[in-house]
Amino acid sequence: MKRYLSLFPFTLAAFLLLSLTISSEKLLSNDCGISITKSYNQQVLGKNVGFFVIFKNNTTRSLDAIDYKVIYKNGFDEVKGTRLFTWQAGNFFGPKLPGESLKDGSTTWVDDANKIEVVIKRVHFTDGFSCK
Repeated sequence: MKRYLSLFPFTLAAFLLLSLTISSEKLLSNDCGISITKSYNQQVLGKNVGFFVIFKNNTTRSLDAIDYKVIYKNGFDEVKGTRLFTWQAGNFFGPKLPGESLKDGSTTWVDDANKIEVVIKRVHFTDGFSCK
């Protein structure tokens, strides 16, 4: 009986590690392997005048385009506006390699919005793969 009890902590640790690995893969597959690491916005005189967002490529592919939506909200979480944005690799900025981050942002003028929510709509990679 003592022998089986001594294996219990190892078995429990292995089970927990496997559970955490499986759940993190599910999270990555839900958003195409792209995560939002930070977002910032600026409010001046009752208007949201702009934002910055940092995305991270958590995949093994090179990222060349991303469509995302920004939802502008007030302090009561009431939606004050939404806008769609696209980042694409081009002349000045090449594709984002696995593990790299990209920064994007825009100037906006949305009344009564003091915070934002960023939602990834779709992603495209250099090998032709895309997901929503």
